[in-house]
Amino acid sequence: MTSYEIVLLGDQDPSIVAHQAIPQALALTATALGVTLRTRWLPTVETDGALADCDGLWCVPGSPYRHREGVLATLRTAREQRIPFLGTCGGLQYALLEYVQSVLGWTDAAHGEDDPSASRAVLTPLSCARIEVQNQLRLLPGSRLAEAAGAKRVEATYRCRFGVNPAYLPALLDAGWRVLAWDEEGLPAAFELTTHPCYFGTLYQPEREALAGRVPAVVRAWLEAMIAARSVLP
Repeated sequence: MTSYEIVLLGDQDPSIVAHQAIPQALALTATALGVTLRTRWLPTVETDGALADCDGLWCVPGSPYRHREGVLATLRTAREQRIPFLGTCGGLQYALLEYVQSVLGWTDAAHGEDDPSASRAVLTPLSCARIEVQNQLRLLPGSRLAEAAGAKRVEATYRCRFGVNPAYLPALLDAGWRVLAWDEEGLPAAFELTTHPCYFGTLYQPEREALAGRVPAVVRAWLEAMIAARSVLP
């Protein structure tokens, strides 16, 4: 059985429900796909060579992270080295932040969670915080999420206070990001970087589906894309 190394980027905290769910989500999905996964947690302190021999990186919920710059540096490495990436909740938020800082050159870009008074806050508070909230999502037809879910709409669990600032959404779309899902208010709920073979994430927490014994479609989509990407490597 083929084995893959998965790195979980975040400050592991057993009191966080998403952190409880992630091992179950990976185990259920690995069984469904017939592969073996080796996982290790990577604290948010920047470490040279931390992604060596890594097949996939998952930046997990739990922001604000203890070491923001370490997270951004690790995400940049994953993006530039084309490591298959999944970000959920804060993980996607910081992936978007890293991109606009590093690629678009917005050195003053900030996350409203870190700097509420920032002049260019790419992530800003939602009009209504979604803490332990269920929301029905509309998936982009033909996207990896829609194909993995086998449906046009899915239920999602949120524990989130921040979303993409609408003022900067056009610039993200022009730069190669696309929206994979929208919530009931028509706000983006998932994004994918189209210039990367496997770099996407959600603003909700799909890993929680595993707590009910279900294979999370998002995690399945990521691992399937990771397997496909790794299979073409020399």
